Amino acid sequence: MDFLFSPEHMAFRDHLRELLAGEAMRRALREGSRDHPDDPDPRPAYRLLGRRGWLAPDWPPELGGAGLDAATASILTEELAAHGIPDSAHVNSVRNAGRCLLLCGDERQRTRLLPPMARGEVLAAVLYSEPDAGSDLASLTTTARPRDDGWELHGTKVHSVKTAHCDLAIVAARTSRHPQPLLGITLFAVGLRSPGVTVRPVAGVNHEPFHEVILDAVRVGPDDAVGRVDEGWLVITEGLAVERVGMDYSARVRAHLEWLRRRAARGGQDAALAGRLRRLSTAAEAGRLLAWSMAGRLQDGDLDPAEAAQSKWFNSELMREVWRLGRELSSPYDLLTVDDPGAPPDPSALLLDREAPGLSLSAGTAEMMLLVIAGELGLEAGDAD
Repeated sequence: MDFLFSPEHMAFRDHLRELLAGEAMRRALREGSRDHPDDPDPRPAYRLLGRRGWLAPDWPPELGGAGLDAATASILTEELAAHGIPDSAHVNSVRNAGRCLLLCGDERQRTRLLPPMARGEVLAAVLYSEPDAGSDLASLTTTARPRDDGWELHGTKVHSVKTAHCDLAIVAARTSRHPQPLLGITLFAVGLRSPGVTVRPVAGVNHEPFHEVILDAVRVGPDDAVGRVDEGWLVITEGLAVERVGMDYSARVRAHLEWLRRRAARGGQDAALAGRLRRLSTAAEAGRLLAWSMAGRLQDGDLDPAEAAQSKWFNSELMREVWRLGRELSSPYDLLTVDDPGAPPDPSALLLDREAPGLSLSAGTAEMMLLVIAGELGLEAGDAD
């Protein structure tokens, strides 16, 4: 696939690999883990990238980026996963919250919020899911009530990661009632240190703790509405399509598959195991091709949500197959071993065991992806099986 990349793309990848594999990055990872061993802070690592304009390389230079293209941003996504750099905060902050502000934020919001995010100094969360809504955002119950000096938010959001390190969130709230439940939703930029905001971890097995965010009469100003009032669903839909390009899922599949190859080599491979690894490797290359196809569509401005759902579904379901093989090859000792965050990347059995199931849920469940695809094909919901 490298023939798709320009010399400039290849040079960027080479320079990026040098930084990600270097001692400065290892020190940054250790720094982020020192005070937060159970939920490392990625900002020290992100600041190394941000100083070069590489944390958001496709953003304009005046907003902290490097003015490069969307393909360069996809290269960054691949390399972060390949080098074991925590990337969920990057996905949520730069790709999701940042893109939302780029798409529909006004000039004051963009110039105030985006540069510190691009420098790795500020992290942003995306708060859509709720305890009783999940992937069905039409059912969200968080409300934003108009006040003379802005809005007052009430509700609970769940299943966000790295939220304890975040300063800002893009929050979806219902601002009016419509017969069509996807209407009447508005997005707000909310400071997570504001009065009335409570962030707390949720017990679970995910390798990064999920958080619950309670919004209890949180006041925001009239200028904190992101985009047009009552039309947030249109922005959410486009943002979800971008998140489902599948590049980060594909990169994780290949990183874990490389660990499985090394693990299998230590124990000696029989013909059946070698065949399974070859099949998974072929599927992983197909998943990468699919993700890069979606990245090309994104760069051309014609990304189709149903096609993006196919890429996300294929790559996240492939991770489940890699996980099943990993369970067969791993000993109980492997599952108790956690890699040193400052060491060269080597995805452990524990990381694979804890990460893989969640990838079929993030950015929309596998079932939701099949419904999106079925809808594009003109099938009824019951036919998606």
